[in-house]
Amino acid sequence: MAIPAAAAAALWAVSMRQTGEVICRLHMWNRDGLSTAANSHYECINRPPLSIRTNPTHFCSCPCDSSERSSPDNYASSVASDSNGGGIGARNGHPLRYSSNVHLLDENVNLISTESVAQLDTAMGRCGEIIGDHREELLMVFTNNSDMLSSLFYEYDTPWILGKNTKTSMDFSKCEDLGKDYLIMLKISTKVLQSMFCQFCGQNQPFFQTKKDYFQQFAKSPIKKMLEIALSFSESNWSEEHIRPMLLAYDTLQDVLPTIRELSPDEPDEFFTSILHNMRNASRGIIDNMKRFIQHKVQTWDNIAIHPTTCFLINAIKIFNVHKNLLHSTLVPGDGQDSFGYLINGVIACWKLKIKELSMLDDPDKNDSDGNNPNLFIFLLNNIKHFNRDTNDLLDGLLVHRELIEECKNEFQSDMENYTSRYMTASWGPAISCLNNHTGGSIRQSMNAFISKFEGTFDCQKVLKVPDSELKQKLRDDIENLIFPAYEISFEELQRNSNSGLFCSCFPRNITCSMYTPEILRRSVQGLFEG
Repeated sequence: MAIPAAAAAALWAVSMRQTGEVICRLHMWNRDGLSTAANSHYECINRPPLSIRTNPTHFCSCPCDSSERSSPDNYASSVASDSNGGGIGARNGHPLRYSSNVHLLDENVNLISTESVAQLDTAMGRCGEIIGDHREELLMVFTNNSDMLSSLFYEYDTPWILGKNTKTSMDFSKCEDLGKDYLIMLKISTKVLQSMFCQFCGQNQPFFQTKKDYFQQFAKSPIKKMLEIALSFSESNWSEEHIRPMLLAYDTLQDVLPTIRELSPDEPDEFFTSILHNMRNASRGIIDNMKRFIQHKVQTWDNIAIHPTTCFLINAIKIFNVHKNLLHSTLVPGDGQDSFGYLINGVIACWKLKIKELSMLDDPDKNDSDGNNPNLFIFLLNNIKHFNRDTNDLLDGLLVHRELIEECKNEFQSDMENYTSRYMTASWGPAISCLNNHTGGSIRQSMNAFISKFEGTFDCQKVLKVPDSELKQKLRDDIENLIFPAYEISFEELQRNSNSGLFCSCFPRNITCSMYTPEILRRSVQGLFEG
């Protein structure tokens, strides 16, 4: 006797649920394959040149205070570094960017158990063409067994793959080393899940929809964990001390989130939108924090050649340069005043303004009659030249806007010319004025006055240090060109009119009876700024 259609459908539904229960008990994944893939991905993630790690080229090249630094990475020991060595630059060899997941290959690694998949195919084959009519029964079984299926992902406890007890909520700005491990784990877990899906649910595989439904429940828990970790990274309290680890984290999130989204179509868009929103707010917040940091730290210059905030800004720009595409396209998008180019230009402008303001904070006893401190002009020239040299090839890619690039270059050039001119006037102007104002009958008095002024200035200036060899030589040449022509003329005139013949071959101390020869004067000037 024929079974009524309704009864037959009910029997098939029961059969499908039983089949689903059988499938849920199968161990689909190849433990050895997972371990091999994870280790291979770990090596690839850290392999240059696609993986970029810090080295001396990523740091300020400041050579003037090496006694306080064992290597370029310690430049910010008193400026911007956290307790575990994070800082804006951190130690040499720390990651700046990991290899993208698109370069993690595992075509030759089998991640699924061929025996278990064969059992699944056999079980589904017995159901024949009615599978499509009873998909809901299978889906319900998979959903009801979601925790058990997810536990299969964790059961092998494979290194560098998320575990069941992996903590997902923390402030990664306070634990950078742990954060690096989490980022690698996030990348490897995402890649492994993606590869599992491709091998298990490939379009050429039989029963594609059933396997896809199964996999979504299998991956539900680890994907939830990965999104919670991504959210924690986006919500961490990044400051100006954490530019490098923050951008490393955000670069990693940009790499893995599209894949996670593909693997979890049921996850609400708000989750991904929230992560992006947090990253953008934090990136703009870093810019504001940098300004506040510079304003707070530039209070005195303490007779150092390069101010710590100059090194801080240079290192930040070098780190930004590594991630400039991420910053422009994702973290700080925009075309106008709100774009990253304009924002970083604002930080540079803040730094220039603050080091200029030091002239109003310095000891007034060191100033000339116009209130100018020659030593401070050397300090300003040192810092501007140092900044220009270390960032010269980087700013175009960060500022982007042609008008900003030209404006920045012109301002720096103008500052260099202005401070050089003011330095010459404030330091060597009094000496040269003695030669320019003499009359024929007072040449010796003018020369004596010049030497007195020159020696006083020389004694003050010889202790200054100009680390940049190009700037140092230019200043020497400018001083020589300023005083040498007038001095040589006066010297020759005095030589013709004097019968004393008192011309020394060394630095004279009794200026009433001795004079510098032009050659000694030149050698003196060419020995300046060695510190």
